[in-house]
Amino acid sequence: MLDFFHPRNTTRFVDTALLMLRIFVPLLLIPHGYDKLLSFLEGAVNFPDPLHIGVRFSHALAVLGEVVAPLFIILGLFTRIAAVIEMGHFLVVAFLMHANEPLADKEHALLYLIPYTVILLTGAGRYSLDALFFKK
Repeated sequence: MLDFFHPRNTTRFVDTALLMLRIFVPLLLIPHGYDKLLSFLEGAVNFPDPLHIGVRFSHALAVLGEVVAPLFIILGLFTRIAAVIEMGHFLVVAFLMHANEPLADKEHALLYLIPYTVILLTGAGRYSLDALFFKK
């Protein structure tokens, strides 16, 4: 038991920690995206367009960032690509959607950037479809 707390004992638990990060962070995000997915499928036209690329395309990118990419991250499939999508999504939310608002209003988006940056840097880990499909 004390071996668990030894500072050199890290590699054994990294893949488990990555799996937990990949599952629980996106699960917090998907309920927000689900509402956006439903409104997108219903053809809603009153969605913000911070990139000035058209309301429907902005709405589709939000669904990509809050539903599709998180599902790929949970599965550990094309994980680094999905992490880049997530990072881009939250940079837009923090610095375009909430550009003129105080830091407290940007806080959630900035906090989501942290785990997705970790996932980008580390990859999905051993317990992922990436590891299964892309074995050397």
